[in-house]
Amino acid sequence: MRRDEELELVEDEDEFDEEDLDEEDLEDLDEIPSSLGIRGFLVGVLVGAVVGAGVALLVAPDRGEAVRKRIGRNWRDFQDDARDQLDDWRGEARREVKKQRRRLRRRLNRSRTD
Repeated sequence: MRRDEELELVEDEDEFDEEDLDEEDLEDLDEIPSSLGIRGFLVGVLVGAVVGAGVALLVAPDRGEAVRKRIGRNWRDFQDDARDQLDDWRGEARREVKKQRRRLRRRLNRSRTD
């Protein structure tokens, strides 16, 4: 029965009104992961990069050996850049954790003295 009601809502998109949703419907909407769109985008970027690399190899004017060397060099550069970025993020995360710990300790100390 409830499924039929949901299908009617989907079929009657022109007649959709936010007032038709009850609290349970709104809670269901909150449970939808926000990373769903991001994940799809990242998969699309990855697939696009792989397809683009394949096409580039097929139409490359250089010999295979030169292309493989260039790809290897670019891959190592990419790995180094990624490693550097992860190190930066790790450092930022550590600084933020220390900062939040200090704030928490101050709050705890204030609440103990109050």
